[in-house]
Amino acid sequence: MTEIRHSHLVFMPGLDGTGFSFEPLLPYLPPDTAMTVVRYPVNEPLSFAETAECAALQFPTDIEPVIIAESFSGPIALQLIASRRIEAKALILCATFAKIPRPVVMRIFRLLPLASLMRKPVPHGFLQFIFGKTKITEEIIHLWHKAHNKVSPEVLQQRFKILCKIDVTAELQKVSIPCLYIQPTNDRLIPATSLRLLQKGIPQLKVQTIDGPHFILQIQPQACIEAIEDFLGVIK
Repeated sequence: MTEIRHSHLVFMPGLDGTGFSFEPLLPYLPPDTAMTVVRYPVNEPLSFAETAECAALQFPTDIEPVIIAESFSGPIALQLIASRRIEAKALILCATFAKIPRPVVMRIFRLLPLASLMRKPVPHGFLQFIFGKTKITEEIIHLWHKAHNKVSPEVLQQRFKILCKIDVTAELQKVSIPCLYIQPTNDRLIPATSLRLLQKGIPQLKVQTIDGPHFILQIQPQACIEAIEDFLGVIK
């Protein structure tokens, strides 16, 4: 994997913000891969702007990295690139969006006492529905619990509020670097309309479809790494 080995990868996490979710990818990366895993505070609720700045401060300053942003971090990465707050060689978006996905559902969630609800265990059946039923589903569910148990309910509630307001579509035309979107075939959280909106705003966006659920980096790590390597080889 020459292209990955010669790049500095910056991983930007999903809603939990811990970065634990990238652990399944590590065995598929060259052992000498330079990387940074962005992590958001687990006990300090931040606004969207504060979260973006928190991420920016963790980027390497001496090189243009390849950004791999999943789910919640997708619009954050897009904002950082569009505003020129950070410079990057390429952007890989994984199961993510530029504008609130499923707005009706998200607004209903926003009305619920999320901080109280998040103190209770998430039903196992619901997690299986989201993750899909594969041989490694139980391992991924364990990883999900490991990550979410580290984050305070108040922080998760604040991130849901951010999701309900998020809209960086006006910034998409300012994104000029090479971009790849990794699209799961069975994403039950992010609808296909989210990808179409990104394609409209970023004409150079390439799409790689990979069989699996929303948490595609965790369920199909080898296929995702191979897709990233192929993409970086083309834009070299």
